Amino acid sequence: MSSFMKLVHNESQKLYKKKSFFIAYLLMAVIVIAAAIIINQTALRENIGVMDFVNLILGLDGFGSIFVLISLIFTASIVTAEHHLGTIKFLLIRAHSRSTILASKYVTLIVYIIALMIFTAVIAMIMGTLLLDASNLSLTAVMGNLGSALLYTIVYATLMFMCGVLTRSTGATIGIGLVLNFCEAIFVMLLSQYSWAKYTLFLNTNLSIYRNGGAPIEGMTLGFSSIMIALYLALFLAISFTVFNKRDI
Repeated sequence: MSSFMKLVHNESQKLYKKKSFFIAYLLMAVIVIAAAIIINQTALRENIGVMDFVNLILGLDGFGSIFVLISLIFTASIVTAEHHLGTIKFLLIRAHSRSTILASKYVTLIVYIIALMIFTAVIAMIMGTLLLDASNLSLTAVMGNLGSALLYTIVYATLMFMCGVLTRSTGATIGIGLVLNFCEAIFVMLLSQYSWAKYTLFLNTNLSIYRNGGAPIEGMTLGFSSIMIALYLALFLAISFTVFNKRDI
């Protein structure tokens, strides 16, 4: 376990050395602060409380989709950059299995996403409390919003992680991710009329729809979507590790 944690630490150090690591945090901080100030200075302040503001920042129909775009960039580079630079060979000659090395990269990616989203949620609560009506602030509701957005982002990150392993191309991985993200709403609209569509990925990723008693397709439940997401994540990771272990580097 200690050797694995050292690998994770090593991968984290690689991220810290990239300017884009801090740019992502700065970008989310600027978005949150600017949005809070704008709302505070307009008539919107009368209708938006701190929970509404947090929902706007974390919600997938608000600024929450930005997390996916940021994760796409980091996910695409965490494996493909090693291939491009040739440094992946140096990792593989060490006394670690290929699975361990790939797992360390995936864990580092997930930790990065979680840290960024928690940071954003905290900033949103602070700015909302300072500038907006904080009477309806609920940590339970914030955790629910954060959990839904986090799981949605992790699904995309894992899918792009698999694409990065398969293509070994940063550009191709980002391109695939952007196309899927922008076309997701179209896929959901077209497929939602078919009962079998409940087994597809994109009709299960947005768990926030269940909070108000809704469902993508009649009969679908939070438990069902959670199971489907777990199965898809397991599939993406299984493909990633199988290909990475068998492919010539």
